[in-house]
Amino acid sequence: MCTNEFKFINKLLSKAGDDAFVFGKYLIAADMSVEGTHFRLDWSSPSQAIEKCLLSNFSDINAMGGEPCAILFSICINKKWSKKTRDEIAETTVKICKKHKVKILGGDTTGGDLGVFSIAVFGKAKGKILLRNAAKAGDDVWVSGFPGKSAMGLKLLKRGGKFSKQEQEFVNLHKVPQPPLGLGKKLAKIKGIGACIDTSDSLAESLLHISQQSKVRLEIEELKNISLHGGEDYELLFTARKSARKNIEQLAKKITIQKIGEAKKGKGIFLNKKELKLNAWHHF
Repeated sequence: MCTNEFKFINKLLSKAGDDAFVFGKYLIAADMSVEGTHFRLDWSSPSQAIEKCLLSNFSDINAMGGEPCAILFSICINKKWSKKTRDEIAETTVKICKKHKVKILGGDTTGGDLGVFSIAVFGKAKGKILLRNAAKAGDDVWVSGFPGKSAMGLKLLKRGGKFSKQEQEFVNLHKVPQPPLGLGKKLAKIKGIGACIDTSDSLAESLLHISQQSKVRLEIEELKNISLHGGEDYELLFTARKSARKNIEQLAKKITIQKIGEAKKGKGIFLNKKELKLNAWHHF
């Protein structure tokens, strides 16, 4: 049940798997954001487009239990972009990195027919590093936030027209996500935390990654205000031993975290005892 995208990745890397690669004391991740695929400047401002790209990269480090500390930033500038657009992207990059105490080490610039942001992010984990293969039978399954809002925002943008107050919230979250940065670091300090991943590829696809890499069956309960399909939310999906419930519930007093199921022996993902069929976004 591996998508074409992940088949391609697995051909390149013999140990493809987590949101970031562990290299010594660093966590390293890389991601691209392509105009027309990940952002559209008729929907989003240049500032929103680059902030979304940066936050999605920071989310990869968050999902491993670390904090981002530096980036290499490369950009292909669309030849049709105005000076105002270019300046806004540069200024926002500096602003967001400063806000999150992330250094810009360097990168590269070029020009072309499409705009592309390419970011390599470096992070550090002072405690336990969270991996996708650490779930065990008997673990609770938890997720932060309400995955599915970004996908709803995209649907609304495609529909066009005026948005209600609630619809505008979904649209805003698609343009600029609000990943729970810092949550991964807090989870890493809790004894009994198992696997962890962000929901960038949809909740369903994230469940699949944990199921396959941890070799467990994930049984999901009735979901409340959560969609299994549709990505770009960057919430955290994680498992934990039952002994960790009290500590997680303490965190849930300050940030939305819901228990959505349990890991058991076996394989596959089941929603209300029916095996789940994937319907996530694939790049190719």
